[in-house]
Amino acid sequence: MSLAHKQSSYEWSHLVKDVSDVISKITGNVMTEKQYPMIESRMKKRCLDLRLDSAAAYKSYWTKNAEEENKHLTGLLTTHFTSFFREFSHFEWIGQQLPSIIANAKSEGRKVLKIWSSASSKGQEVWSLCMWLAQHVPKIDPTMDFMVIGSDIDSVSVKEGENGVYHRRELETAPLHLWQGHWVRGKGEISDWYKVKTELRKKAKFQTMNLLSLTMPKEEKFDVILCRNVLIYFDKENQEKIVKSLLKHLTAEGALITGMSESLNGLGLGVRGVAPSIYKLQEAKVMPLPTQSKPSEFNLSFPAPLKVLCVDDSPTIIAILKKILKAPEYEIIGTAKDGLEAIEKLKTLKPDAITLDIHMPNMDGPTFLKESGVASRLPVVIVSSVGREHSSLISPLMGMGVTDFVEKPSLENINQISEELKQKLKMSWFAKNKSSGPSRIQMTSEPVRQRAPGFVALNFGAGDVDHVKQVISQQKWNKDELRFIFNGSSSELERIRPLFNSSLQLAKSVSFICSNEYYSSSSGTALFLHFKGGDTSFTRRYLRTEDFLYLEDSQYTESFLRERANDITPSTSFAYLIDKSLGG
Repeated sequence: MSLAHKQSSYEWSHLVKDVSDVISKITGNVMTEKQYPMIESRMKKRCLDLRLDSAAAYKSYWTKNAEEENKHLTGLLTTHFTSFFREFSHFEWIGQQLPSIIANAKSEGRKVLKIWSSASSKGQEVWSLCMWLAQHVPKIDPTMDFMVIGSDIDSVSVKEGENGVYHRRELETAPLHLWQGHWVRGKGEISDWYKVKTELRKKAKFQTMNLLSLTMPKEEKFDVILCRNVLIYFDKENQEKIVKSLLKHLTAEGALITGMSESLNGLGLGVRGVAPSIYKLQEAKVMPLPTQSKPSEFNLSFPAPLKVLCVDDSPTIIAILKKILKAPEYEIIGTAKDGLEAIEKLKTLKPDAITLDIHMPNMDGPTFLKESGVASRLPVVIVSSVGREHSSLISPLMGMGVTDFVEKPSLENINQISEELKQKLKMSWFAKNKSSGPSRIQMTSEPVRQRAPGFVALNFGAGDVDHVKQVISQQKWNKDELRFIFNGSSSELERIRPLFNSSLQLAKSVSFICSNEYYSSSSGTALFLHFKGGDTSFTRRYLRTEDFLYLEDSQYTESFLRERANDITPSTSFAYLIDKSLGG
């Protein structure tokens, strides 16, 4: 290592330490050495944005602009992951307790429920609460209103939350019938963005606030305070300080909700747990509902377990779904590899809900819906490789009674998709059985966008010809470079080649080789499609780190490829994976 490199490394390490010390002092967030790589990465990105070429240059800039830059660093290093309806069980609890919460508010002479999201980040939690309360409060007491306050230490995040504009990929992970009707979709260049409607916007207020020095007026009391997934960044002393301050703003029967991984047990704070990570004051007593109320008219409860039939031709996806939908909340009571088998299973099985793939052999998802009519009586959630952007494919299914849509889970995104799928299954069941939402939901269709051209290598054998034809027939291949690698003899390849020609007229270039022939790699990133009969030694030999690899779902594929694969999916979904991977 050169002296110059050592000096550069030393300077960055000092800058990271200085930044972490200052931010820890300002925010109380404990910045340990575990966070140092993250801090260094974000600081280097900050230097690029400021066009500064070294840690020393940034330190000089920081010294001259300390007050303003500290605000920026606070947001840069304390904004944590969040999403709409994250940790859905807390929303379930609020929904189940709403009759009691409303009764408590009315006993105090109030006509407005008040909820505080005390670490609201970019506003997803605030708007989730607003959507949730708008869905349920009027059903219990139409005379009762609600207000949600959002606060965060980062003023930039507060402004984003207040603005109420989110990309469709973020909003559409929420249960469909909860958010439809509350957001306006942009047009033209901003068609991928949604903005919250005025009616819901009136229900929320945002402000910048440090949890270590709350500026909330002393007289402000809340029925529910959420402080989720932020306490873990503070030491024990500051955790106690924050919680004690928040408890002062609870109503007598109010509840404080922390993150699922955060516990207040053992801190001696005078609270008692009433549900996982939900606490009330020790002396709180749940008041009985007024005699004129009829709580049976509002019952946010679900079958336990929720019985699910999973229809998908991919053994890998079925295995992942079995990991997600487990007891005690869920039970997969049957699986089917296509629509025909699903129709037979429905003759004996009585599921509460169905997950359904779109593209399957023998009978696909849309045909199954038409033939069975099952979506008219059971909630059906589409689980497919088709991206959310393919509304021309998804919209007709919504019109047939499908209740929601989830992009296919993979080993890489299983945690994210797990929470989305479970909440959508529950709320789909509730919508169907409690008439809490429209039975048929229409999605706004949009123009199909052309994807960026790319380099695609298809590695296949003689037994895969029909699957390869199916994949290439679903694409236009405008200006793509395609390489067909055949695991067989040259004479066999000459016989097979004409079968593909009709689907390849618009491609930039097309070539066919046998897997034992010379192969020239692409200059850019390549997408490898490895079918079941493909030559694994070829893929092992030519696959580069920057390339993408998709495998046809097969128990015979060797472990090296399964571990290296970006995704494993049946051939019926390959065309859509290509489209998404190449930027469509």
